[in-house]
Amino acid sequence: MKQVLFYFFFIAINLSAQTWHTMGIGVQKNILSEPCVVSGIINYEDSIVIAGNFKKSGTTILNGTAKWDGNNWQKMGIGTWIGNGATADSTGNGGFGLCSYNNNLIVAGSFLGAGGMYINDSNHLANGIAKWDGSDWLPLTQTGDGLNNKCSDAFVFNNNLYLGGFFGAGWDSSGVTPGTGLLRWNDTSFSNVGNLDGNFPPNGDFAALAFTEYQGKLIMGGYFTSIDGSPFGSYSGIAAWNDNVWSALGGGFNDAVFALTVYNGTLYAGGKFTATADNLTPLNHIAKWNGTQWLPVGEGFNGDVYAICGDTLTNNLYAGGSFTQTGTGFPANHISRWNGSFWQELYYGTNNDVYALYAKDSNLYVGGKFTQVGTGTSANCIAVWGYQPVGIEEQDLNNNIQVFPNPSSGTFRVLLEPGQNKSQNTEIKIWNSLGAVIYTGKMQNNMAEISLPNSSKGIYFVQIQADKLFYTSRLVIE
Repeated sequence: MKQVLFYFFFIAINLSAQTWHTMGIGVQKNILSEPCVVSGIINYEDSIVIAGNFKKSGTTILNGTAKWDGNNWQKMGIGTWIGNGATADSTGNGGFGLCSYNNNLIVAGSFLGAGGMYINDSNHLANGIAKWDGSDWLPLTQTGDGLNNKCSDAFVFNNNLYLGGFFGAGWDSSGVTPGTGLLRWNDTSFSNVGNLDGNFPPNGDFAALAFTEYQGKLIMGGYFTSIDGSPFGSYSGIAAWNDNVWSALGGGFNDAVFALTVYNGTLYAGGKFTATADNLTPLNHIAKWNGTQWLPVGEGFNGDVYAICGDTLTNNLYAGGSFTQTGTGFPANHISRWNGSFWQELYYGTNNDVYALYAKDSNLYVGGKFTQVGTGTSANCIAVWGYQPVGIEEQDLNNNIQVFPNPSSGTFRVLLEPGQNKSQNTEIKIWNSLGAVIYTGKMQNNMAEISLPNSSKGIYFVQIQADKLFYTSRLVIE
């Protein structure tokens, strides 16, 4: 009985370590009372990169883009900037779209220029879309390339870069390419793949706002009910592209789609909508596609969903947005986790809107307009929900034990640091996240080689008992 209790006590300790963690002092505007926003997060070259409407982190000037070095936010060139005649204090919003395309990091948003030697560098006019070459931000091909209004998302599909936003045309060396709310870039020039129109209230905006890939097709969500002159309602907020023609996914929704993701083979959509387009199926801002129709995901929420993210390592689906409650009135302050049956708040959530979610190595990176997470922890616009504080790589729960490679495919080594063990009877055990022991063995010379070929993807816990002491670490199998 004592042994069983110990097992569950050990697992409870480690699982309870999943909580909110800060990333330095976060980011701010130049006037601290002004709201800042992180609206894009990506892992690029093994570093977390963020983008949005922010100026700095402490005394480090960032201008809308930043890279995490494990301890602090570092600048990426001079960032993005806005407006002719803007001063050196100007910040462009580069956080609406982040992706990797042809070995470059792409940033999309609302800015005039990016990078250069100074604000208003005429060689770095980028017009809402720019690329990072490892040392500076550049226009797509030449200065002046870009879009005539805000870009809201960027996504790579079949080796082309798809851009959505509130623009009406794109400029490149070949001239002007019309495209209402949607354009495609092939690393040389823009092309039109559909003009968006619609009758969503209140003011008839037409824009693609989110993309994902599902079953070999590009899925687009946004403010539209028509493509290329089709009758209003033909594509209510969502459509699929097979690289040749657009097709509908059911009847769509009664308002705009802001977020899309595919998790465990299922397509999910979140946004401003509250029901299907015919108002017959209540959805409360989040829905899943079963192949023929849109279905609710539990009780949904009382406000807009701006971001959805699935984490296959922890088997969780997350949603973030402006909501504060689930559809049945339970607390869900701007972020929530779906457990397969109902939505659960992440330890008091955040104190303002969440706009970006990104899962990496069992940690969830969260960006938004908030200044606090949990019960009042200061976290300016960026935080992590995870098992322990994070740097560029995650740290062990006990620094005296090393597990490598980690994440692993199921074959790995466990090493106990020299000097930690004088016993010849060193036992090693591995638990899964349900508290079941899946491996028991002995270490020799403070090292063990272990293979778990039939283990599912997820989080496991490694424990070594030596000299009446216990050493623990977390293992990720992917």
